[in-house]
Parts: sequence; structure tokens; C-alpha cells
Amino acid sequence: MNLEDIIEKRGQHCQDELRFARNLMRSSHPAITECVKYGLPFFSLKKDIAYMDVQKGKPLIAFMNARHFGELSEVLDFTNRTRVGHFSLIDFSEERYLLLISIIDAAIEFDREKFVGR
Repeated sequence: MNLEDIIEKRGQHCQDELRFARNLMRSSHPAITECVKYGLPFFSLKKDIAYMDVQKGKPLIAFMNARHFGELSEVLDFTNRTRVGHFSLIDFSEERYLLLISIIDAAIEFDREKFVGR
């Protein structure tokens, strides 16, 4: 199963948001790879940096190691998780778009610094 199949299975109501997030992730760094793990779309550089999901009918992108993103970690939902922060892909405004770009940049930077040489 490929990423597009998974996006289509998630329901008509959130396909646009998931495709939008996928395109942002793919265009954010030339070395980002995508694959399916645990039935979810994952994005990686040296390690997994993010995945997309739909929870309670709402699309989101989840970032690994998000507690290390400084002030940006404050806008993520860590409910019952220690490493993974969720960013909702609903109610997008220009401000939320710019925020998501900043979070993606922070995830890439963390991965590149933390996992040098691995």
C-alpha cells in the first residue's frame, strides 16, 4: 500500500489536508523520504521525523522528538505522550501555515544535528 492509498482511505473530509501536509514535508528538504509504517505515512531523514494520521475524525501531523523544538513545542499537543507532538491540520490560516513550516524546519534541524553520522 502506498501513501496515496492511505490518504484516500482516511476519508473524503480530510484528504486535502493530508495531501497538503505531505507536499509540505516532501518539499521541505531534498533528502526526506516517505514510507508506510504501522499503516501510517511516515517521513524520515536519518530517523523518522513525522507521520500523518486521522484521530477522532481530524487530520494531524505528528512530530517525533518534538519536546526539543524550543518554543514551538508549546503549540503541539503532547497529551499522554513524552516525545511525539501533534499539530492539527484543520482551520488553516496563514499564521498556522507559517507555524507548521517552522515546526517542520525544527524537526529537520533536530534530526540533522542529533543523528549526525548515523
